[in-house]
Amino acid sequence: MQLHGSFQDLRQRDALITIYMQHAKSLFDELATAGRPLSLEDFNLYIFHGLRGEFKNLVTSLVTKTEPLSYADLHSHLFTREFLHKSSLPSLVANPPLLILPNSSTALILAVTEVVPMVANTPTATGTTTMRGLIFMALIPLLP
Repeated sequence: MQLHGSFQDLRQRDALITIYMQHAKSLFDELATAGRPLSLEDFNLYIFHGLRGEFKNLVTSLVTKTEPLSYADLHSHLFTREFLHKSSLPSLVANPPLLILPNSSTALILAVTEVVPMVANTPTATGTTTMRGLIFMALIPLLP
């Protein structure tokens, strides 16, 4: 009951979308572990309900889909919307998001200096990496 209550009280507030989604996913996983799995459709509805107002136009288009979105697809849509929303651009420029790529010894941490939406079936420029529908360009390694 407590986990279901936590889901009902879930709100994004001032959290970045990735943090909000990770918290929701941990609740989702805890419910499944407790033997009370939540349907993907209900998961999406809880996420939509807790989003800030700047996401409401996107939510309107996402709820019209016939199948519920997977966690990865939902996160991708919301992350792109957050990035494109004007109020979040100044903070992203001042504090670029980090991309952590694991390797055999230590994780490689990169600052993402430019993120642009990817158009389907469009070739990417040399040296770019496509991840979840976004192109991360000009990755700069950050030394530990």
